Amino acid sequence: MYRDLRLRLFPNHPNALSWSRDGQLCVIASETAQILVPNNLKPHHASLRTHLLQSIQTSPEMAPADAEVYSIGDEQGPGYARAAAWSPLGVSGFRRKKKKRCILGILTTNHQVKIFVPGWDPWSDWVIRYDLTKYLIEYSGWDNDEEEDETTVRMRVRTRSFSWSSAATLPASRWGESLLAVANDNLQIVLFRITHDHCSIVEFFKGVDLEIVRKVGLRETWVSCLAWSPWKRVRGGDEGDNNKSKAFLAYGFRGKVYICPITVSLEPGDYSRPPGDHDPSRLSAVAGNRLVVGSSISDVHLVSAITWAEEEISGCLILAYVIPRSVKIVAISSDGEVMSTREFVNGFVDHVAGYCFTPSTSPSRVMLHLASSNGRTQIIDYTPTSGHMSEKSTSHITEGAGDEQDVPTSDAPPGSREEEEELRAIASRWTNVLEERKQDYMAEHDLSTCTSRVYGIAASSVGGIIAVACSFHPNDSLQYITASKEMTKIVFGTHHGWEGAWQRRGLLAEPPSDEPRVPTPIEISSEAFLFEIECSGGRSAGIVDRIRKSLDKVHFRDGNGWDLESISIDGAGVDASLASNLLAKRELNALRYKCCLQTISDPANPRLSLLINAPPKEYPEIIAHTICNILSVPRNSATENSNLSIRIIYSLACIGILGLYNSRPVVELARKTFFWLSTKVKVDVRTELEISDRRISDLDVMERGEDDGSGLQEIRDRDKGFASRLEKCALCDQGMTWSDLRVAECSLGHRVSRCTLTFLPMKDYKLTKECMVCKRTVLSEAILAHEVENSASRNDGGDGGGSSGVGDEGMDDGGGNTTSTSKAGPTFASSSPSRRRGAAAASPSQGGVVGRGGESTLAASILTGLDVCVHCGGRYWAKGEKG
Repeated sequence: MYRDLRLRLFPNHPNALSWSRDGQLCVIASETAQILVPNNLKPHHASLRTHLLQSIQTSPEMAPADAEVYSIGDEQGPGYARAAAWSPLGVSGFRRKKKKRCILGILTTNHQVKIFVPGWDPWSDWVIRYDLTKYLIEYSGWDNDEEEDETTVRMRVRTRSFSWSSAATLPASRWGESLLAVANDNLQIVLFRITHDHCSIVEFFKGVDLEIVRKVGLRETWVSCLAWSPWKRVRGGDEGDNNKSKAFLAYGFRGKVYICPITVSLEPGDYSRPPGDHDPSRLSAVAGNRLVVGSSISDVHLVSAITWAEEEISGCLILAYVIPRSVKIVAISSDGEVMSTREFVNGFVDHVAGYCFTPSTSPSRVMLHLASSNGRTQIIDYTPTSGHMSEKSTSHITEGAGDEQDVPTSDAPPGSREEEEELRAIASRWTNVLEERKQDYMAEHDLSTCTSRVYGIAASSVGGIIAVACSFHPNDSLQYITASKEMTKIVFGTHHGWEGAWQRRGLLAEPPSDEPRVPTPIEISSEAFLFEIECSGGRSAGIVDRIRKSLDKVHFRDGNGWDLESISIDGAGVDASLASNLLAKRELNALRYKCCLQTISDPANPRLSLLINAPPKEYPEIIAHTICNILSVPRNSATENSNLSIRIIYSLACIGILGLYNSRPVVELARKTFFWLSTKVKVDVRTELEISDRRISDLDVMERGEDDGSGLQEIRDRDKGFASRLEKCALCDQGMTWSDLRVAECSLGHRVSRCTLTFLPMKDYKLTKECMVCKRTVLSEAILAHEVENSASRNDGGDGGGSSGVGDEGMDDGGGNTTSTSKAGPTFASSSPSRRRGAAAASPSQGGVVGRGGESTLAASILTGLDVCVHCGGRYWAKGEKG
């Protein structure tokens, strides 16, 4: 199991842990939020106090509130962190600008919500992007019949609870849409749509139909415990219904649990435009009629927590809510009808500090994990009622003794390897890990008894690992806590349904199927996938082997053809088509997760293996699909006038005839590309056309059975090494030769690394970005801005531009900037470039990136559309000076 983390802080609110879909763990405590990055889990601080003071200076000034609505938190609160929520993975504009990262929302004790975004690299502090209080104050679409006095305005901007929905997949939206629900102090729920460059209110509605009595202590004026269900596509008779998704928003008020259906849709528009250019007003959200689905003991016994299972179980949505001394689980149909309710008594008098759903051992079951503030735990393995069958749900409650006695053991012989692995698996359960740390604390301080304090629990994105924030204290004497002794531990453990989590996420075959479903990098990030294996400890070797064998069963439909004949690109939405064909294809994603497994050279010690920086081998299937998809893109006038786009086209065609010469679709498409370059762009590619013809003749000979390819290898080797027509060395002005997939070398031996996406030489490493999983380096969007500058300088210099401008002036990625080269030798150029923090990134609307008619260039579509590593699915980060 992964090692414990020790943090010098004490959380002051329950549910202090939150795990993002890309594997980052957030711990909130007072003025600090620590982001733990999965590649090394190094704590990164985001001081909420500092950013709060900065945001207050720009917030509208408000007079002190009247006594009847006075709030200490609002008027004098220091802005401590109270709750945290992550956005979904790869939603809307986040992917475009922030490279598939999640962003973080923090609710503070002064009733404000701050939206944090990451910096240039994993080691930089996060900064505030939006303060939602400002938007609540400035919003002008409130009900006209409501009294607009100062008290009402103040009640609206106080946020009591918030929750971020999962991504709603819509046919017209490339990345999906997500909503942030905010419950204010005016009995309203406000729905925000937030992207990297836009924040707006799309809907608001009353949580309950009650008159607001503005008198302190007389009646609550807010709903609590907001929680979103999974989204589900709306399929109906109307044509527009197929472009809608529906989810339920659950919340509690005065001892009752309500759900409200929220339906989102995209209004008709130009969906082919890039995500960053979407008009946010096209997204609409409609709130339906509220339904009561549960209740507490009475109106004065509050509902303290609400959560949903991430997937439907047996066709039902699963909702759980916590009330005093018990927890209730409700199975709800897609129409909001309550199918069954089951109560599990736990006797918890103290409040619940953390809760989460995880997959179970069967697709028809789901597990709910709870932990109270004093260390008591409850694990429920829940099965919804099916017909007249009685439920077979189980509940295990622990009070500090672990749950080994509740776990049945197999019939394995005593002392056998099977029994040893089984006992090790039981010991790695998170409840037993928590008890073991308690026993260690007692032994270290020579105590006969001690008290456990739990501040929160969270499940990993795959669902097999549970993280627990806890601390231990003596309970038989007075304790004086000093700053040097303030310590919170983050411990990690598995659960009984650990293996089922891999099946539910599609990485292991789920009976009766023999092949896994295989998720996309948008569903399960490569970083979270590797971290899950790393946390498995001694069981990692077995799970790595099983996942690898399961992924090996995934094959292309046409065998060795790799499905290259079926590629189709929509010219109206090139970036969306490229992302769909390359990042959503099941067979390619299986190869990407296998590429991630290659980074683990020693499955028995995965953490040591992940320190190795050598990139894993390339899969020719992924390269072939990348080449064929990009070369199949319809070429518009903007592409014809883009030197960078032409260089990319030429580079991929050369890789096709020199590296994938046994694939007829690749070679024939490369030949068509060279013919287009010679006729349309007027580039001299006679040598490349001759090589293409020889490759096609070789394929004819092999298909007739006259040669198996070995006799033609000498000719192929001789063809390699010809000088490029469009790439020249910045030092000696000699042509770069085609002899290696990763390294570009000129005839005098100067070397630079090639971009692993476009295969262009990377001459200026300030214009690159690196995959954090496989360590491959590609050109970043910053080169688009550089092309704009070069194009402007050529036009100012009297160069006519146009397609005839493809020449030496378009060959230098960095213009007159530094070029990293080395003498010829056995060593490759560095694959870990350094990039100056704050390098400019291009917008697709800039000149040269988008043509006069609004058409996007091929280079812009590639570098912005394929914003995750095509080889392993990892995220790109710009390496900072200290990275």
